Amino acid sequence: MKKISIILVFILVLSGFSATTTLGTNNFSDLSDSNRFYDEIQYLAEDGIITGFPDNSFRPKGNVTRGQAAIMLGRALGYDGTPRDSDFPDVDSSQVSSGYIEEAAENGIINGYPDGTYRPGATVTRAEMSIILQRAFYPEAKENHFVLFPDVSENMQSYEAIGIIGSYGVVQGYTDGTFRPYVNLNREQFSAFLARAINPAEFVTGVDYERLQVSFLDVGQGDAIYIEYPNGENVLVDAARYASTIETALEVIGVEQIDTFIATHPDADHIGGAAHVIGNYGVTHVIDSGQTHTTQTYIDYLETIDASGATFEVTEIGDELSEDPEVSVEVLFVDSDAADLNDGSIVLKVTHGVNEYLLTGDAGYEVEEQLMAEGADINADVLKVSHHGSDTATSAEFLAEVDPIFSILSVGNNAYGHPDSDVLERILTSGSAYISTEEGSIHFFDDGEQYEIYQNDQVAEPAPEPTPDPNPVDPGDGQISDALTITGKNLQTEVVTVKNNGTTNVDMTNWTLLSTVGNQTYTFPDGFVLQAGASVNITAGANAVHNPPSSLEWSGAYIWNNDGDAAELYGPNGSLVHRLP
Repeated sequence: MKKISIILVFILVLSGFSATTTLGTNNFSDLSDSNRFYDEIQYLAEDGIITGFPDNSFRPKGNVTRGQAAIMLGRALGYDGTPRDSDFPDVDSSQVSSGYIEEAAENGIINGYPDGTYRPGATVTRAEMSIILQRAFYPEAKENHFVLFPDVSENMQSYEAIGIIGSYGVVQGYTDGTFRPYVNLNREQFSAFLARAINPAEFVTGVDYERLQVSFLDVGQGDAIYIEYPNGENVLVDAARYASTIETALEVIGVEQIDTFIATHPDADHIGGAAHVIGNYGVTHVIDSGQTHTTQTYIDYLETIDASGATFEVTEIGDELSEDPEVSVEVLFVDSDAADLNDGSIVLKVTHGVNEYLLTGDAGYEVEEQLMAEGADINADVLKVSHHGSDTATSAEFLAEVDPIFSILSVGNNAYGHPDSDVLERILTSGSAYISTEEGSIHFFDDGEQYEIYQNDQVAEPAPEPTPDPNPVDPGDGQISDALTITGKNLQTEVVTVKNNGTTNVDMTNWTLLSTVGNQTYTFPDGFVLQAGASVNITAGANAVHNPPSSLEWSGAYIWNNDGDAAELYGPNGSLVHRLP
């Protein structure tokens, strides 16, 4: 069974407790030190952030309302809290929470429902708390955390907040791997989450910062994989086609020294930058496939090894290459006598705890068949797709045996047709998601049980599984116009047009537009209003224009796949509103 243990934590925010007793009460009659959140509850009580009830009980399993949550959050943030009228029609000065609600709203931490109400008596869900705690305690955090909870969709409003908050180690999901975003919070859970957000040094535990790093570097049409072990030793597997390319990629992640270099095979797009790395990054050990080549690139590689004094080793199947006892790097395949250089590639299996990575170099179908026939342990969470996604490898049978969660494509602008469309289809059909280095270097950090995924300053966005072509959907909540449609899409000029066909203006805050092939999402600017009868162009690429209200800029990068890419429009609650195939 595939293991999906992703460190994605999250916190929840709008919770509060009864304000009917004296601040600082901490001798709760129904709370013993055996409660798993005892320390967090006492911490908040002693600071006057939470209180109990008149009978001196705490009622740890009781729900938390939005009004109570605002009180507790406001106390934690030092708000005045004097009751006053607010902009919400259902919150006025007669309510003890009104001052906290209004100040939190003024600071952009909380907001109301589409009908303008706040609903202070409604209970708080885990998703709501994620959003509010992120706004309150991590407002500057970058949206770069990939969420793999099966019940948290990237089209949900809380998706980014869950990812951001999760990276701070505040809370994990349930033992079944779910997050349960719509489960109501109880009082003890709120105490734990809020205490950890306020004082992570005291209350965030269980996060192992001595982690394995595996980075698939953005080096264009070539391969380079940086591995840093928990003990600080590191290795570079392949070095791209050009010295300047690998130097830039290493500089971006702050690498100035490499202990070991591994050349999977001597093609130029794998060792073109090797001489530069060996000569300038302090490499002390080189591991090679044993294959030879007649190119000047290969000759420079060998001469630099000799000049540097680095040790040189030709590896064999079964060798263990790791420099850290916590991590295994096993050679599953290599053939120095292969007739084809690609099929002599070193194939590596990296294992850290329950997390596994399979690095295939440029090995083709014959190597895949041999590995399967010999019963090699090729099952892995992460597969480096062979030969940049070429049609010479990555069979359906091989994918079934590996059963990867993620398939990584190391590819750049090329004339070879990489990645092959049939390969991409096989990956998606297998149930794996693929991520390409064309969008930036892809970084995995794992502690042997859980891992985080980053793609430079962005969330790593895998391509979605194929989905049927639905018709426009009525969101069904009475607040979102179903009259919005995607009326135009030009894949060459990177322009998508959305029109409001209705008779009322629509606030597009938290609406999103999705490119389905690349699974890339554009979020409309907060406060952007699409007038009744009006259209707006969402632009990308070299000619992107930001001139609201007629044009909005998505990105200066190219988003849409010219060979075909459906566009999907989602409302603020994550419901699909319209799809243009």
